[in-house]
Amino acid sequence: MDLDLDEGIDLSIYLFGAYEPRTLSAYSSMIRPGDVVFDIGANIGAHTLHFARLTGEKGRVYAFEPTDFPVAKLHSNLRLNPELAARVSVHQCFLVAEAAAALPATIVSSWPIAHKHHDLDPEHLGKPKSLAAAHAITADDFVREANIDRIDFVKLDVDGHEHTVLRGFSDTLRRFRPAMLIELAPFVFEGGNAHEFDEFITFLVGLGYEFSDAQTGRPVPVDADALRCLIPHGSGLNVLLQSRST
Repeated sequence: MDLDLDEGIDLSIYLFGAYEPRTLSAYSSMIRPGDVVFDIGANIGAHTLHFARLTGEKGRVYAFEPTDFPVAKLHSNLRLNPELAARVSVHQCFLVAEAAAALPATIVSSWPIAHKHHDLDPEHLGKPKSLAAAHAITADDFVREANIDRIDFVKLDVDGHEHTVLRGFSDTLRRFRPAMLIELAPFVFEGGNAHEFDEFITFLVGLGYEFSDAQTGRPVPVDADALRCLIPHGSGLNVLLQSRST
C-alpha cells in the first residue's frame, strides 16, 4: 500500500499489518466468495482491499469516498493491487438522504499525527479535506441506477453522517437485509445534534437489526442513552449489525 506515516490510518497499517485488525478478523468470517460489499467511507482503502480479497474474483466491492485526498490514495492502492482492483469500483459520491441535498465544502478525512497542524477539526481531531469532485446521490438511487440485485455486507464509517446516509438507503436495506459494520460515536452528535444519535439508533432498530461488538462478539444495547454510557467520550465502537430475520 501507498502509506504516509504522518497519517493515523496509514501508520496503523504499517505497524500492525492492517487497520483495525480485530474488526477485520470479525468480518472475515461473514464475507464469502461471490458476495457484494458496499464500503461507505472507504478513505484510502484500508478495508476495501480486504473486502476484495474476501469476495474473490466473482465478488464485487463498491467503494464510496467523497473527498479528493483519500480518493487519490485509494486509486493508488488499487493500482498496487491489480488483481483486487478488478473487483472494486470506486465512486466519489457523497451519499445523502435526499437527492437534492447540498454538499459541504469539506469533511474530515485525514488524521495527521507526526507534525503539528493548526486546522484540525476540534471534534474529529482530523484535517478537513475538499470534496470538490464529489456529487450527491442517495444509496437507493445508486443501487437502482447500477442495477444491483444483491448486497451482502455494508461497512459504514462516515463520522456523524451515518443517519443521513442510511435514510437514503432504507429501501435497499429493507430489500436485501445485508449485515453491516458501523462505527457508533455518540460524541460527534453532541450539542444541538444530540437528538440525531437517538434517531439514528431508533432507525436501525426499526429496520430489524441486532447489535454486537465487532471485536468481542458480545451483544450491544440498542438504547441511545445506554450506548452513550458504554462508549467513552471521544471514542467510537465498531458494531456488527445483523437482521433479526437471518
